[in-house]
Amino acid sequence: MWEAYAWPERCVRVNFVTTIDGQVTGPDGRSGSLSSSEDRRIFHMLRAGADAILVGAGTARIEQYRKPAVKPEWLQFRGSSEPPVLIIVTRTGNVPDIEGAITVDGTDLAAVTNDYPRILCEGGPHLFTALLEQDLVDEFTLTLDGRLGGGRSLLTSPVTAKARPQHVHSDADGLYTIWTLR
Repeated sequence: MWEAYAWPERCVRVNFVTTIDGQVTGPDGRSGSLSSSEDRRIFHMLRAGADAILVGAGTARIEQYRKPAVKPEWLQFRGSSEPPVLIIVTRTGNVPDIEGAITVDGTDLAAVTNDYPRILCEGGPHLFTALLEQDLVDEFTLTLDGRLGGGRSLLTSPVTAKARPQHVHSDADGLYTIWTLR
């Protein structure tokens, strides 16, 4: 499984879980309530290979982010004992206080991609849309949960991107995919 999710040398990868009708939060307003055990395994596998985790300030608050850690079983894929750097993107400056986090205003996301070779964006929809609009996304991984409904759409405005499926697998809880945009 790691081979499918292994990181290229340089990559901006976005990771989302959605319902089959494109909602990114469950009834409680959090994406975690849509996540299955396989989705959580992929989530931790992706974090293990990332140099930086990029997240919007709203998502960091709603999902109650903490300082990133790599689960011991994934350290072998990391190449380092240091966890990825957490980068919080904000327009307002209203960011949660998270140990070791770096804050950026989001006006120059390309500069962030130059500083870290493997970036994992964990949301939210506004940040994903901004990265697409700036043509900075190389890949995205998408878990399709078998439910309908929820809240908040995956994209916040129309964006055209040519995506090709690279990997697909499934289990009883969902469909797990990787898409290439380059």
